[in-house]
Amino acid sequence: IKIMPGRLVFLTLTLPWCTPLTLIQNPRHEKFLRQHNDFPRTKVLGQDYCEAMMARRGMSRPCKGTNSFVHAPRNQLKDICTWAGSHYRRALRLSRAQLSVTTCKLQGALRGQCHYWAHTGQRHILIGCDPSGWPIHFEESNFM
Repeated sequence: IKIMPGRLVFLTLTLPWCTPLTLIQNPRHEKFLRQHNDFPRTKVLGQDYCEAMMARRGMSRPCKGTNSFVHAPRNQLKDICTWAGSHYRRALRLSRAQLSVTTCKLQGALRGQCHYWAHTGQRHILIGCDPSGWPIHFEESNFM
């Protein structure tokens, strides 16, 4: 293929604008995924799961009080912002389906080590979405 220099400059300048929106970085969405998405579920059992995940995801210095990990594909979480969720209150969306969720609750800290209690179960989740339809907030609640 023969490309003239002027056309190469045009392609170089316009090609980045053709990038699909899914590839554009969204720092708030990336933080949401880091803090709340674990799919497929990490193969660590029992209470060790929470201690390992909280440390790996950078939420153990200082120890975070409560955090939940949703074991669902990223696109399933994004869909809650549209057809797979319904308006709940304020800017929150309630998942129509129950999802597998592990909630980690801080039990205490000893010599800089966070110790968590883990509970895994199926439940509806509440999330906040940005105006573009990306999940950016997980609402920790007792809502089941």
